[in-house]
Amino acid sequence: MNLFKKGFEAVFDAILGNNQKINYIYGMAEARAIDIIARMIATREIETYEKVNKKIQKNKGKLYYSLNIKPNPNESGTQFLYKLIVQLLTEKKALVVINKAPNNMNYLYVADDFKVNNQIMYSKIFYDVVLSDSEGNTQKLIKKYNNENSIYFSIKNDELKNSSVLFKNETQKILNAAHKKFVKANLPKWRLKTPGGQPKIIDIKTGEEINYDDYKTQITEGLLSDDEAIVMLSEKFGLDNLNESLNKNSNDINEIYKIISDEVANKWQIPLDIFYGKQTEKSNAINDFMTLGLRYYFELLEDGFNDVLVGIDDFLKGEYIKFNTLTINHKDILDSANGIDKLTGDGFSRNEINNFIGLPRIDEDWADEHNLTKNYGKYEKKEGEEE
Repeated sequence: MNLFKKGFEAVFDAILGNNQKINYIYGMAEARAIDIIARMIATREIETYEKVNKKIQKNKGKLYYSLNIKPNPNESGTQFLYKLIVQLLTEKKALVVINKAPNNMNYLYVADDFKVNNQIMYSKIFYDVVLSDSEGNTQKLIKKYNNENSIYFSIKNDELKNSSVLFKNETQKILNAAHKKFVKANLPKWRLKTPGGQPKIIDIKTGEEINYDDYKTQITEGLLSDDEAIVMLSEKFGLDNLNESLNKNSNDINEIYKIISDEVANKWQIPLDIFYGKQTEKSNAINDFMTLGLRYYFELLEDGFNDVLVGIDDFLKGEYIKFNTLTINHKDILDSANGIDKLTGDGFSRNEINNFIGLPRIDEDWADEHNLTKNYGKYEKKEGEEE
């Protein structure tokens, strides 16, 4: 499965495969949900905290560069993360393989396909790993991978999968019924009335007599044509639309589409105003989405990255990898001025605040100073002072 296609199209193809006409609406809703989650995660900064000068601090070193800027020669950090999340959400599993580069960098690749042994008590072995690029080229790797040079993610949930399949199948039946009803009600059925006896029909173009079947074909072609047409009807005949009063609009189909989309959004824990792109200024949907829909994936990725890219020894010394989710909801800096002032008074440094709101670090000593201007210290009564 090549996920280097552009965004939504790639996710849609990954969900439906070659069966795109079946369950089209469900597939569209599912693809939209996965695309929303993948884009939200892929645009987050991955912070790396490492020991620098005997002090654990946020550091933009080689590890940071690999995760955020260039994980491998052919992908950006955003492309890499997007592909990883789409693979995980569509296939319910994903594998990142790690290869050492000549410059001592770790090159990270998301596998398009792979096989895994059935080991349970010990590290799994991954083999027949297939990689692809944005040009559609693929390559199968001979090398085998384990938990030291690969990161394996899995979110398999058979109950959720079975309920999704059941919902998709049942709603497809309802959708098909609504579609047939819509087509039946809007497909014209005509009655051609002729006077008693069987008068001759003369073709206007040729002047020759034609039979009734040919005459009916001429009229039908004009009536059902997508282009503008003039139907030549003899004064001897009358033509009535039998189901003119039954014409229906697409409300039934739209209602089913809304039901399907709402259910898919709920499955992925995406608030409806985010799913439909109708957020208001007072909406707290981003916070709900972060808490219910995204946090699990952020922690899953962090666990995998910390386990393999940081390792147990360095992790226990205080080094770690973490997604910056503080700026997931964009806010105008002027609208945040009062909050920034409060943070400053509570002892946060300028650089800590800049980190919160996504501004660059200031390389000045004063920007790392902490000034507590609020009276939050413990009060001790002085001798002779009244209660």
